[in-house]
Amino acid sequence: MKVNQIRVVSKRRRNMADLSPCEREHRTDNGRMTMTAEGGKGEQQSLAERLNALFALARWTDGYGRQREYSTAEVAKAITTDPSHPVTLSRSYLAMLRNGSHTNPTLSVLEGIAKFFDDHRPSGTPPITVQMLVAQEDPEEELLRQRLADHQVRAIAMRAGAMTPATRRQLLKMMAVFDQDDAPGPDTEA
Repeated sequence: MKVNQIRVVSKRRRNMADLSPCEREHRTDNGRMTMTAEGGKGEQQSLAERLNALFALARWTDGYGRQREYSTAEVAKAITTDPSHPVTLSRSYLAMLRNGSHTNPTLSVLEGIAKFFDDHRPSGTPPITVQMLVAQEDPEEELLRQRLADHQVRAIAMRAGAMTPATRRQLLKMMAVFDQDDAPGPDTEA
């Protein structure tokens, strides 16, 4: 009986990468289905969780106009045939990254994955980078987060977001003039 249970568990883990996003929210744990954490504030997601979230995000439209999720095999083939990078990626290796059995891919594999999902991300979503895949904080994102913590900065940003592109360009020119006025000159002490 235990031999059969082991086979069922390993089969479930092996096919995890090919599950739908709803089914993927569950992980097998000794043959039982359990809910996984969603990586909230302060909680680190694994590479597998981030990859599966990217698979759920990237969509293509079939001949009937339905939105479809890319399969593991389709992504592996697209990454391998992309001439912009030298990496080759098998469906099985990508599946192992997705199910967490492999957790330390090479930089070239991460670059290939990031490029594919960045090319296929929905408009209006942030760029997909290698740093995002390995959960490294982007210094620019951290600086933006720190500055947006100020209520006045958020208010200015919200108003600028509602402006036309021409008005925003004028505002940036005005801010450049203010920056020049605030800069210490050769006659003033810093």
